[in-house]
Amino acid sequence: MIPSARVAVFGGDELRTSVRALGLEPAIDGAAVALVDTRDDDALRAAAALPPGIPRVGLVADADLPLLAALGIDASRLVRSIEPAVLGPILMSLIPSEPRPATRVVVVSGVRGGVGRTLLAANLALRICAKLRVCVVDATGSGAVSWWLGCTSRPWVELEGLADELSPDHLVLLAESPRAGIHVLGGPPHSPSVAVLGATVRAAMALDDLVIVDAPNVGDHLTRAMSVFGPRLLVLAYDDPWSAPVLVADPPPDDAWILASQSRATSIGSRPAFRALPRDESAVAAALGSRAAIRGALGKAYDDLAELLVVDAT
Repeated sequence: MIPSARVAVFGGDELRTSVRALGLEPAIDGAAVALVDTRDDDALRAAAALPPGIPRVGLVADADLPLLAALGIDASRLVRSIEPAVLGPILMSLIPSEPRPATRVVVVSGVRGGVGRTLLAANLALRICAKLRVCVVDATGSGAVSWWLGCTSRPWVELEGLADELSPDHLVLLAESPRAGIHVLGGPPHSPSVAVLGATVRAAMALDDLVIVDAPNVGDHLTRAMSVFGPRLLVLAYDDPWSAPVLVADPPPDDAWILASQSRATSIGSRPAFRALPRDESAVAAALGSRAAIRGALGKAYDDLAELLVVDAT
């Protein structure tokens, strides 16, 4: 998170969650821009105390648009949604300091096994590869993400000896490319060492636009090792009594995207859910035979996340 990229948020917690998801810091002191929920009287009164030189972005109701237009309010600074994909371009355009660096690495993890981590990683790659070159790295050693992408990746043991010299040229030779725009690395039967995983991700960052790491559980040493790349961390969790305590005992960073898996929950314990991935067994079953991208309600949720990550990466 860039300390200078601060946004004064006047409104509910959902606005702060969206601001954090963009890598920005909700804070009044030193704020470069203000985000104001104009539907909230308390938020309006609090925002009125800000210095007039701080630009404002207003969250407005549809019914207020004709009045605001009649008053000559700049429509480019008005939004009707708190979605990060909507807020991001407007807020970033008003922040005079250096914008948040583009995300180069996405780590997909979970609080435990079976939460849909690999399915998400594969489906993000299938969607994003139409816009960005993607390298998918299997840090679990299971080979599951390769299966979903229609290939069989070389085992990690073949890369271990190259940890000190792994380059993008090596990856071109070693990676599988099941379709245009996708490279896949890492296969069973063993997970990689920290050294070769780090070397692979570094080389992949030079080879492709975005690296998606199918990582073990959030507390695993390999997942923790990925923090040096400043990744966008996605953590899948069930809305059940066993998942919430993990987020407390081993909390992901504040800007991690917590995803409610097979649920429509808006929070997992005390952590707000950035998105919900609904249960959709029919859509998964339909995709199994051809290993195609998931459609249906779950596919729409994947579409939304993929679009957000494209914004995040550019």
